[in-house]
Amino acid sequence: MITPKIAANQSFSQLNRAHKHDEQQRQQVSGQGQTETQDIDAVKTEISAFSTNPIQQFNAQFNAVVKSIRIADQAMAEISANIEQMESEVEMFVKHYPPFPPGSEERIELLNRFSALRKQIDRLTFPPDPFAQKIIGDSGSGDGTDSWDIEIGDKTLSGAIRRQPMHTGSEGLNLPPMPPDASDMDVVGLQTALQTAGRIVAQRRSNLSADVKRIIWQLEKLV
Repeated sequence: MITPKIAANQSFSQLNRAHKHDEQQRQQVSGQGQTETQDIDAVKTEISAFSTNPIQQFNAQFNAVVKSIRIADQAMAEISANIEQMESEVEMFVKHYPPFPPGSEERIELLNRFSALRKQIDRLTFPPDPFAQKIIGDSGSGDGTDSWDIEIGDKTLSGAIRRQPMHTGSEGLNLPPMPPDASDMDVVGLQTALQTAGRIVAQRRSNLSADVKRIIWQLEKLV
């Protein structure tokens, strides 16, 4: 069971030094200027080094945390893709001339499509992993905690993993619903909200990456 205190064992003295070499290479790449794609995949990059180390060097609970972070980040990536798809379709709606008349089959079909994609975003905040759900889900779906401590040996990293809500509600991405009778102005408002939501997703994925970097840095200090 994952709790706000997540323990890691003390057997990090044998941690593969290859991770430090990988980190130095990443810093060199950073110095040359990372692409936007590299920034987006930062979580995957930062924790990939763990997969190269023997599994017995980490206890089961800590490995579960790493798995949960991967799952949460993957869900964020899929949510980002949904937002981009919605933006594309909303732009087509807004630029269509003449405008789709109220009640027309094409208009209703597009509005229903917007609604379906919004619901898909909310479904993605319930991945098949309890801790990943806590990281990206609604505060009501977890224990109300906004961050979780990790214990490494006799040290505690306070607030090591922070919650990064990705749902469509006000504390998440704040994407308004699109009923079948939504007006043209409602759709224009959705277009603006999607642009903001895209930036929120990118920032919160960056926040999760920063948490991972901080944990790895603490692990390296124990080696």
